[in-house]
Amino acid sequence: MVTGQELINGALHKSGDIRFDRVRFILSDWSCVTKMEATPQEIKALVACLRPISKICPYAKMASLVNPDPTGNALVAWYKFLADDLCWNIDILNSVEAAQQWCPLYRDFIRGQAV
Repeated sequence: MVTGQELINGALHKSGDIRFDRVRFILSDWSCVTKMEATPQEIKALVACLRPISKICPYAKMASLVNPDPTGNALVAWYKFLADDLCWNIDILNSVEAAQQWCPLYRDFIRGQAV
């Protein structure tokens, strides 16, 4: 289970890492999450936190890998709508295959896990 506050805390924590300044890809894999408890206000707060963070590495691409679950898609769509004004190119993906096409580094990671 993941909460909206955990998403906010995670974004703030990762952005404080010095390595974040050089990030090119951000892929959040939520495909194993079985329950998400986030309000539209928490999603709005998450995007507000990400707005200044996105300026640190403005050319990064960001995607979230989510299950094609109709109950969660409304929050994902809301996030995508709000995040459209971030510096990042934002994508929402619904399969590991799509994520592997989107990010070759993720594809290589998945292939390495299978060995």
